[in-house]
Amino acid sequence: MGLKAWGVAVALSIVGVTHANEVPYPTKPIHFVVPGAAGSAPDLRARTIAPRLAQALGQPVIVENRPGALGTIAAKEVARSKPDGYTLIMNGSLLLMNDVLTPDPSFAGMRAFAPVTSVAAGPVVLAVSDTVPARTLADVIAMARASPGRVTYASVGPGSLQQMVAATLEQVAGISMLEVPYKSQSLEIPDLISGQIATSFSYYPVLAPHLQTGRVRALAVASSQRLAALPDVPTFAQAGFPGVEGKGWMGVMVPLGTPEHVIRRLHGELARILKSPEIVEQWKSSGAEPGGNTPEEFAAYIREEYERWTKIVRERGLKVN
Repeated sequence: MGLKAWGVAVALSIVGVTHANEVPYPTKPIHFVVPGAAGSAPDLRARTIAPRLAQALGQPVIVENRPGALGTIAAKEVARSKPDGYTLIMNGSLLLMNDVLTPDPSFAGMRAFAPVTSVAAGPVVLAVSDTVPARTLADVIAMARASPGRVTYASVGPGSLQQMVAATLEQVAGISMLEVPYKSQSLEIPDLISGQIATSFSYYPVLAPHLQTGRVRALAVASSQRLAALPDVPTFAQAGFPGVEGKGWMGVMVPLGTPEHVIRRLHGELARILKSPEIVEQWKSSGAEPGGNTPEEFAAYIREEYERWTKIVRERGLKVN
């Protein structure tokens, strides 16, 4: 089933008829699976949402970390769970990039889930260790040109959005860098601070504490406009390298086949939480765009992202290192 067919299946599953004999929901604890380690961006968002969702639903919401394999370890586990609304997952661009680059014929990937709502989105940020003399993106490019294949950068692995943004920069700038993969962004930070790796393609929430101390410097943002939390940091285009864009996003999903009334209940409570002034301000101050869109809007966004990256990968000949 392609993503277009998946969109139709999703639409049919969430535009059902409410029946009087629907099973009440929820009546027991809910498990919220995160495809990232503790301290990662998805984990931080999930742990902010979970207690508020628990209060709204009247049941515990337990966050469980399942990092690794570009989100597929968590995704496969949740896809096998009963589609009853008691197992949620924070899926996002990590799993989508895996679908684009290395589709698994034995697993439907993103198509195994029904979207509930987006949670947050934010651009990839190029940062350097304070031990590195580079003060601008041009400095990093000059370093990479002087030492092809030796300037290191951290990512969460080949095929991740961070790696694809780095690959795009390499192509646009005509340089070669050395990727150092980590299981999660939080695990790369100590090595970035110490200078064991020179640069990182990461996200603002993970970098923020270290940007504030000066141990890490942000040099460019992979978006069409500057990040509100980093007003002095240019976009890649403003720094002289247009076409280098990549926005990481995440959202709550459930196994395909979850009852429509359960999806609507979850969406209603999550949208209220995500659109509350407190969360909107917290998200924006941490460099993210707040979510809360409808299941249909979220499904459309996922299809658009899939088509956009598939086109970029095909046109630029980008491959997993």
